[in-house]
Amino acid sequence: MKAQQELEKEIIHIYAEAYQNLGYSSLMGKIVALLIISPEPLSLDAIAERLEMSKGPISQIARRLKDHHLIERVWIPGERKDFYKATDDIFGQAFRNYAISMKRNYQIADRFVQRCDEIENGDIAFTRRRMEEMKAFYALMEQHNKDFIKAWTQTLTDFKNKR
Repeated sequence: MKAQQELEKEIIHIYAEAYQNLGYSSLMGKIVALLIISPEPLSLDAIAERLEMSKGPISQIARRLKDHHLIERVWIPGERKDFYKATDDIFGQAFRNYAISMKRNYQIADRFVQRCDEIENGDIAFTRRRMEEMKAFYALMEQHNKDFIKAWTQTLTDFKNKR
């Protein structure tokens, strides 16, 4: 049992670091990791206890994770507390969230290309070219993201069929 607990702590720690490196809260990474490795839904109290933290911040982060469709609240018959579990496609959903942010970058580039077109000044050519490059980069990335999600959906279906 000790080896399993050490493994769980290591997974939680690595997720916390990864989320922090991406600019998110380390607590967000800890909650995601805990719910990914938990076979049963956990209450906020149980999450707080397992992570040795107070319930308040965990409740706030759980709401944000729920809003991003990474975790979901589940009803347990006879229980009054809220329970949470990782969504069935948490990895695909995390990627979809990432893809949405990349699509925003395309929109930003497009907006600035249009702004450059409104300015009648030869000095803006370099900026416009860079914004065109940015737009092309994120357009290509969006296509790759769509292809990846399609392939991932098939892979996930294959995993589910093996169970």
